[in-house]
Amino acid sequence: MIEIVEYLRELTEKERALEFYLLQEKGISYEWRDTRPFLEKTFDERTLAVRYLNSQGLCGISYTLDLSREGIKAAIERSKSLSRAGLPSVYPSFSEEYPLIERRPYFELSKESILEILEEERKILLEDKAIRRIEREAFSCGEEEIFLIREGRVFSFSVPLYSFLISVVADSGMKSASAYTYQSAISFDNLDILKLSQDAKRRAKALSLAEKGVSLKARVLFPPLASLDLLSLLSFSLKGDEVIKGRSFLKDKIGKKIFSEELSVIDDGLNPSLPETRPFDDEGLPQKRKILIKEGVVEGFIWDAFYGEKTGFSSTGNARRPDPSSPPKVDFTNLYIEKGSKSPSELLNSSGFVFEVLEILGAHTADPISGDFSFGVSGILWEKGEPVKYLCEMGLSGNIFELFRDLEIGNDLTFFGDTGAPSLFFPSMDLG
Repeated sequence: MIEIVEYLRELTEKERALEFYLLQEKGISYEWRDTRPFLEKTFDERTLAVRYLNSQGLCGISYTLDLSREGIKAAIERSKSLSRAGLPSVYPSFSEEYPLIERRPYFELSKESILEILEEERKILLEDKAIRRIEREAFSCGEEEIFLIREGRVFSFSVPLYSFLISVVADSGMKSASAYTYQSAISFDNLDILKLSQDAKRRAKALSLAEKGVSLKARVLFPPLASLDLLSLLSFSLKGDEVIKGRSFLKDKIGKKIFSEELSVIDDGLNPSLPETRPFDDEGLPQKRKILIKEGVVEGFIWDAFYGEKTGFSSTGNARRPDPSSPPKVDFTNLYIEKGSKSPSELLNSSGFVFEVLEILGAHTADPISGDFSFGVSGILWEKGEPVKYLCEMGLSGNIFELFRDLEIGNDLTFFGDTGAPSLFFPSMDLG
């Protein structure tokens, strides 16, 4: 790898219009179906993306898995050819200072140690007679190393990643229902497999008891996993490119109080415990911690170099590649809603009925430009902290910008990889 990186560096020193993005992923993944081995895969993959910025300011990109000198030269020629009809782009000047972020060591877990943990998890789950199947378990551990090479300079950073997904089936005698949950973290110690399993069990059991209810008005609680869908819908309007395109509802709202004082949204590219933290973004500019919404006030947006230059804003270190074959675009690092002060149990104990959302269907149909949404939801109806009904096939609609004007936020901020949210509690919504 050292020889390849040095060769690429020399090429960019000679030809400043070239940029290389080299991604190496290595690790191991396992999957079980009905507690039986289904898939075991060891991976060690390298992907090289080549960008070429021509004299007209148009960029061509190609990628290759062939890291021989012949393969690299062929990818360079493709990128040059594609630049003739490429997208407008810029290569920003490198910074003089970058944040110091410690690299986390990667430890590959043995299959035996993973199975030992799973055996304990399975025993606890299957002791509950309502759990009929553990239909899927998936575990992976690996390390991702990134090299960004341009103008004779090399930026590199590596991140370990451990992930677990579980899906279980419960049967109440009325019907069967499944539920899943997942989490990824840069340390195995932060991956709580037993807690995840208990959460999947609780949701599956509740959904197996659910039946169609009547229309009602209730307070609504979105637990952290369900809150991610609301954050995703809101976050569209916090991207600088959507501001430029005129599609962001918040485009002219900087400095204005639009939401509840409870709401603060942060994109933190420097938090050492989160997976998208590193010193540089995919354009080679320093990553930062950005407060996008503070106590309901819109503080700013995320920018890459290209869109930042168009508006007079500087890059916020938010150029990201969706995959190695794509050019950098405006995107988040580690995005989350800041936690509040109340526990989920305090929120559920509120007076009147509280509907806890355990499943959302149709989140992808929401309109991020207008903020309008209409979900199918299932969950538990609570009264004074006690479950009174289990409901399914209920409709929940509204507008995300109006919804976030009045809410309470739980103290249970939970990350599911690079995105996190606490419980979100809304004082009045119509369920139909």
